[in-house]
Amino acid sequence: MIIGMADKSHELAKSGPVTPPELRADTGYLLTRLGGESRRRWARMLAEHGMTPHHYGALITLENVKVTHQQHLAELIGVDPRNAVSVVDLLERRGLIERTRDPADRRRHAIRLTAEGHATFETLRHAGEAIEREMFDGLTGDERTALHALLQRLFEVTVDR
Repeated sequence: MIIGMADKSHELAKSGPVTPPELRADTGYLLTRLGGESRRRWARMLAEHGMTPHHYGALITLENVKVTHQQHLAELIGVDPRNAVSVVDLLERRGLIERTRDPADRRRHAIRLTAEGHATFETLRHAGEAIEREMFDGLTGDERTALHALLQRLFEVTVDR
C-alpha cells in the first residue's frame, strides 16, 4: 500500500500541478488566480523599468485625464492619498511628471505628464500589450471581446458605482 502511494505521488510530481475541478468551478477562485497571474507578470515587467503598478496607474491616468491634482489622482488609481505622495515624488524625480501651482486653487498642484512621461508610458503600454497577448493567446477574438465586455460590466456594478 505504501509503495502504491509513493508511486502515485511520483506520478503527480512528474505531471505538474493540476487545479482540481472543484476550484475551477468557483468563479471567485478563477478571478483571484487570473488576477494574481496578471499582476505577477505586470509587476515583473514594471520592476524591469524601476516602477510599480501604482506608478503605471498614475502614468496611464495622466495620459488620459491630462491634468489633475494629487488627491484626485490618488482616487483614480485607488491608493490612499498619503501613499500617492511617494508615487508622485518618484515620477517627478525621474522627470516623467511635472507639478505646477493649480491656478484655480493655489494650495494644490496640477500634475501632468512631461514629454519623457508620455514616451515612458508608450514603452510600458507596448510591453503591457505583449503580456496581454500572451495571456489571452488561447482565446479567439470574439472570446476576448466577450470577456472584456463582461469584465467592464462587472467593474461598473462593483467598483465604478
